[in-house]
Amino acid sequence: MPKYILAFITLFAAITGNTYPQNGFDSYLQKDSVYRYYPSLRALDSLLSIQTNGSRNDTAFYNSYGKAETVTLSQLLFAAMNNNPVLSSMQTSIDVNNFQAEGKSYLPDPMFEFELDDIMSDFKKVGMINFYLSQMFPFPGKLSLEKKAVLNSKSMMQSERLSMAVDIMNMVKMNYYDLFLFSRKIRINNDDQLIMKTFITAAESQYMVGKGMQQEVFKSQIEMSRLKNEEFILTQQRKNVYSELTKLTKLVIDENTKINFADIDIEYLLDQDNFSINSSKTEKLVDYAFDHRADLKTLRNKIVMNQTDLEMAKINRLPDFNLKLGYKILPFEERNAFAVMVGINLPFAPWSSGKYDNDIMRSEVKIKSTAQEYDSKRNDIRNEITTIVNNMNSLKESMNFYHGVQMPQTENTMKSAQYSYETNMGGFLELLDAYRMYQEAKLMYYESVNMYLKMIAELEKATGLNLKK
Repeated sequence: MPKYILAFITLFAAITGNTYPQNGFDSYLQKDSVYRYYPSLRALDSLLSIQTNGSRNDTAFYNSYGKAETVTLSQLLFAAMNNNPVLSSMQTSIDVNNFQAEGKSYLPDPMFEFELDDIMSDFKKVGMINFYLSQMFPFPGKLSLEKKAVLNSKSMMQSERLSMAVDIMNMVKMNYYDLFLFSRKIRINNDDQLIMKTFITAAESQYMVGKGMQQEVFKSQIEMSRLKNEEFILTQQRKNVYSELTKLTKLVIDENTKINFADIDIEYLLDQDNFSINSSKTEKLVDYAFDHRADLKTLRNKIVMNQTDLEMAKINRLPDFNLKLGYKILPFEERNAFAVMVGINLPFAPWSSGKYDNDIMRSEVKIKSTAQEYDSKRNDIRNEITTIVNNMNSLKESMNFYHGVQMPQTENTMKSAQYSYETNMGGFLELLDAYRMYQEAKLMYYESVNMYLKMIAELEKATGLNLKK
């Protein structure tokens, strides 16, 4: 059974809540020797130190053999890689190149010729009957270079496929983190609705005993309506993310699908010692990217292809050989005869050698141009990683500020305003302002978490950490 069908059955069972052996899915991940599916952010953090002893496996994912009721990020990534038709088509083309390369190892087809010579005008006599067998022999090294060119093309397609796969994995992660953000926003919205119900009850109680105004009840009800409308909008936006994941994974992902966000350990992210990247670690990440980036591999393969083209252009100036054997039947002679002919082409003739010079110069220019493109790409990657690291450090500070300072302060302010309002020591507008500040602080906190997670995904893409060594 093809690999992608097995992957589809496995993930379909996960989505529909059926029971299947979790270690069966693990075996597919182990067989995949190209991509790295991160089970946890802790494993990724260990890679930032450029360790080579392998990453740790998430206990909840790898040691669970019972009922899988939720879909994980690893499963979404695995489905996106195995169910993408473009990637499958590219892999088929890569496999075809293997056969094409082997075909370049063979000599050209031999030629068999039959000739009637000196036929009389009355067609009653033939002066000579000839049989010829000829074979062209390319100059030694030409066939191996043609095979090498096909294999270079195969390597080029492999690196292009890797580059496309990394982009797809990055898009899956971006939508996964957006899904996490919307789930938290909806949860905050539901919590805010409970808080607002408390405010409405307090406003109505104050109004009923003549200590409050009717407009305070109206304002709290308007705020509740706003929250309900916001909940509807967030739900629709979450559906759009489900649609994007469905398009990427080719599986039905909707509101009935249970997504597991256990691999997003926010407390781990908030720890200042985790994902702490200084200038020396940035240089290590840059060096890692130079070795593992798929687009850099593409350019390196392109340089090798151009070098092979240069070798072929030079060797094409050397002659090919043609060997021809013949047998002549001579009706008017006592004996028949043999014929042996050896020929070579003349690629050094003044009126034809110019095309070989042009091919050599064209290949040399291509090599120089690709080398310059490669150097430019390395500089871009260095700047890209440096920018991502700077953004990560800024977002880390924002996360800790909202979590450790802004949210506790605004929560205490809201509770104080609520107490003051209930004891007739403060107004409803102060309470509403304090509540909105607390709500905004929570939303900004999860927005910063979402952006930080996306920066981690961008760092994976920028350094090639999505690919195994």
